[in-house]
Amino acid sequence: MTKTEVVRLIEETGIVAIVRGTRPEEIVKIAEALYAGGIRAIEVTCNTAGYLGMIEALAAVMKGKMAVGAGTVITPSAAQAVIDAGAEFILAPNLDAEVIKVANQYGKIAVPGVTTPTEMVQAYKLGAEIVKLFPAGALGPRYLKEVLGPLNHMKFMPVGGINAENIPAFLKAGAFAFGIGSELVDKQAIAQQNYHLITEKARQFIQLFKELSEGRFF
Repeated sequence: MTKTEVVRLIEETGIVAIVRGTRPEEIVKIAEALYAGGIRAIEVTCNTAGYLGMIEALAAVMKGKMAVGAGTVITPSAAQAVIDAGAEFILAPNLDAEVIKVANQYGKIAVPGVTTPTEMVQAYKLGAEIVKLFPAGALGPRYLKEVLGPLNHMKFMPVGGINAENIPAFLKAGAFAFGIGSELVDKQAIAQQNYHLITEKARQFIQLFKELSEGRFF
């Protein structure tokens, strides 16, 4: 997918599923369950054992169906490795100019983690098309609303503590999309091989986003 296609896919579905701490043999089943529920963007974090193999597997099996990304990409070498493995976008909890530079070099989307207005503006100047507001749950929707006052040209993806209860307030504040981990990728369900539950959770989040975003694209 091109950068434009990935951004539009994230915008239209509104949810990026964050996979952390799962086993390699589970990743394709997780992705398929998420896809069945309407999720079209998935990231595997770099602090997950075997993450490169998981990204390679997803890039092969879900090609053209889901945008495959990597999370917790905090070094340029990690950025290079995940892009080589097939990642179409990379996310981080922090802002690192060199990581963004690697993504730009290969025509991939970098979503750096930002908290302060200074970081937000710097990320935008470095070419980040989407920024990750982190930790969003601690900062709250009001914080997002206030920074969007002067920075309404930027696309914010709240991550960290996002759930069905606070998505409405974040959307009202101006959120572009959301990164959701354990609230969506339920580890207990995975352990029990109850992938239907993950599909149902995905469907609920997608439905919530679409209902609250009605008219957003027209």
